[in-house]
Amino acid sequence: MNPYSKRSKCAARAALVLAATAALLMATACGSSGSNGGGGGGGGTFTPASLSGQYVISQTGIGADQFGGVAVFSESIVFTADGKGNLNVTVDDFNQSGVSFQLSSALSGTYSIGKNGVGVLHFNSSTYGITMIDDSHFHVIQGDLFATASGFGEKQDTSSFSAVPVGTFIFQSHNASVASRVGSLAVASGNINVLEDSLTLGTTLPISPTALTGSFGPTIDANGRGTFVLSDGSTFAFYMVNASKFRFMSFSGGSSTLEIGQAEKQTGGPFSAASLGTGTYVFGTSGDTLTNSVGMHSVGALTTDGVSKLTGTVDYVQDGAVNTAITLLDTSSYALAMDGRGLFNLDLSNSTSDQKVFWMVNPTRAYVLNNTAAAIEDGTFTKQQGAPFSATSLASQSSFVMDGFDVAFKDRTGVITPHSNGNLDWNQQANSFDINFGGVPSATTTTGNYQVDASGRVTVSVNNVSSSIVFYLSSANSGVMVQEDGADIGGTFETQATQ
Repeated sequence: MNPYSKRSKCAARAALVLAATAALLMATACGSSGSNGGGGGGGGTFTPASLSGQYVISQTGIGADQFGGVAVFSESIVFTADGKGNLNVTVDDFNQSGVSFQLSSALSGTYSIGKNGVGVLHFNSSTYGITMIDDSHFHVIQGDLFATASGFGEKQDTSSFSAVPVGTFIFQSHNASVASRVGSLAVASGNINVLEDSLTLGTTLPISPTALTGSFGPTIDANGRGTFVLSDGSTFAFYMVNASKFRFMSFSGGSSTLEIGQAEKQTGGPFSAASLGTGTYVFGTSGDTLTNSVGMHSVGALTTDGVSKLTGTVDYVQDGAVNTAITLLDTSSYALAMDGRGLFNLDLSNSTSDQKVFWMVNPTRAYVLNNTAAAIEDGTFTKQQGAPFSATSLASQSSFVMDGFDVAFKDRTGVITPHSNGNLDWNQQANSFDINFGGVPSATTTTGNYQVDASGRVTVSVNNVSSSIVFYLSSANSGVMVQEDGADIGGTFETQATQ
């Protein structure tokens, strides 16, 4: 395994920065990074003490590689925050261009958190913009000249490190521009039995799930890190969040892929079509098309009748082509098996059809994979709460994260503050990464307006960001979103906890 050293990463970073100097007036010294200092605006009572304890970050992005070029990467980071602005980074597992890098020794760093929950982490010559959801969860982007990325961070329960996971877990993973999979992972005494729907870009799914076996390594270290292998040859590092959840990514001493994902313990089974009841489920999916990385973002709301019929509306952007407010025909249907595997069969008013395979984590949430040869697109759905909605429904501040591509790769995080009257404040940290010129980190405080449909579909315009964003609310101030101005950009948002 190659050591993940500051020197090896500096060489690639410097090459990209030097190439961009004339166009962007970037610093050429290795380790230089753009820092936007966090996004101002919004309310709240977050402080540096809000980030305290041990956390794991899971993210994907694009940046300078060790060969002097630019490539997609996946990354898992474990750090401890002292609640006073200091960090100790103990894990930084990084996959790019078929090579795995691993942190050779712990690193120190610093951080800041504003009252609105927006903050910045600094370590290993990198800058990460974060937005706190609560003291245990945050959205994150990387805001550097040499890389951009987005992902999620969450606090680890260190008491869960004493034993490998036990039970049935529902998992989802994505291998950028190659494949995606969702399924069930049953663990007993360290042995694994898997049923998965695995989709390779350019193909469609087999009729039935594929069975695999595997095993966990016997121990978990103080970082919550362990290993497991599957009978298809995959080797993974995993990172415990708690006894009911872990993150994982491809990681081995040989060649590694970009596959990265998460698994959550399943509850509420056995399932049937009646388990979904007469409810509305809001979904958000994204992925890579045959033409473009991050070339697909889809959102929508699907209503089940408790038997087999579906109604609803979807919005999606595929390779820059916008499809807005597409309704389901009355031939749309769904099914759900006892093990939690289900199908949404969508016949759409734009004369297309779409099948989504899903695996239930619990009766209100599932991981989703689109069954199409045109893209590898995955995400989640969540049962909607709080309908009917109106402008006054949106009254609390939310943390958000977005990723995608327009003329460059874009990542954003920050806070949305609606005012119950159709107006909102939007405060973001962002990075715009051009493969030839590198990243342009920025911070923007602006305003916008919104219109809410009773179903929870919200049309949004944000000054200096986008004139057309569509939200689907899973609850007041939480949901999914897609940008509908020709950019392939989407994301999620979640109400911040009261401090």
